[in-house]
Amino acid sequence: MFMTVAPIFLVIFIGYCFGRLCPDSGHSDQLINDYVLYIALPALLFLAIVRADMSELQQWGFIGATLIGIGMVYILGTLIAKIMRIDLPQSSILSMGACYGTTGYMGIPILISVYGEPAALPAAIATILHNIPAIMAVIITYDVFSVRQSDSKISINQSLIKASRAILTNPLTVSVMAGLVFVCFHIPVPRSLQSFASFLGNAAGPTALFALGLGLSRLKVKEHINGEALKLAVPMLLLKLGIQPLVTFICAYYLFGMQQIDNVWLITAIIMAAQPIGAGVYVFANKYGFKQETISLSIIISLVIALVTIPIVLQLLSA
Repeated sequence: MFMTVAPIFLVIFIGYCFGRLCPDSGHSDQLINDYVLYIALPALLFLAIVRADMSELQQWGFIGATLIGIGMVYILGTLIAKIMRIDLPQSSILSMGACYGTTGYMGIPILISVYGEPAALPAAIATILHNIPAIMAVIITYDVFSVRQSDSKISINQSLIKASRAILTNPLTVSVMAGLVFVCFHIPVPRSLQSFASFLGNAAGPTALFALGLGLSRLKVKEHINGEALKLAVPMLLLKLGIQPLVTFICAYYLFGMQQIDNVWLITAIIMAAQPIGAGVYVFANKYGFKQETISLSIIISLVIALVTIPIVLQLLSA
């Protein structure tokens, strides 16, 4: 199984090497990331949704297991942060790191590479499920608790509207919602539109992986490795790479009865839960000015560990 996913990690490595060899290519980095986020991945997700029918979308066990896995590790992350004397809203960044993975940039390419076209639909839905809860939780938490600390006033409704706006303007969410419109209202999709989306979407996997490698090459790790940083990173790593996929599997297999091991929905739920910490966590850490160096260190370490753990999980599932 490692040989199956080796090309995927090799593309990440090539992107990393390119970024290290061309340190002045910052504008190119942004352009590639924008193409992935705004063009290639949305095209791929849109195509995966419009090719489905309503019965295929009603995967309540998959949705439930995924959301329970996300919610449980988010809560555990908050409790661990509390034990470490990190209060809200700052603890929400660590909680996000415990449940928010590289589902779009890494999870989708891995699943489609290994399981082919049948994995596209569950991967698309999983990407949205993993994006929405964590992002909304962090935005609302910072809005509510930051203003309390500064004696300002903001209602939960205002914060919820702000978080919803951030989600609904996310190109990945927009593409899935657009696809659902076609499916729910039984609107026929022109063949030319399908071909166009397929043409763009085919570039999503390798481009996203290359962009991921580029982003990792810009993170400065060595100078931030210290006892305090590792003290914060280790709980996030254990929750993200160990507890979340385990909880997701237990819920899917035992609670929701997804007991066919070759079920691509079960496989997708577990693989998406086992993804390393996503770069979006660093974006929020940087936005709110909390432990950016520690988050970047955690992202790098989680990716290195995932090079081993994901092939192992895939092997166990295939066995």
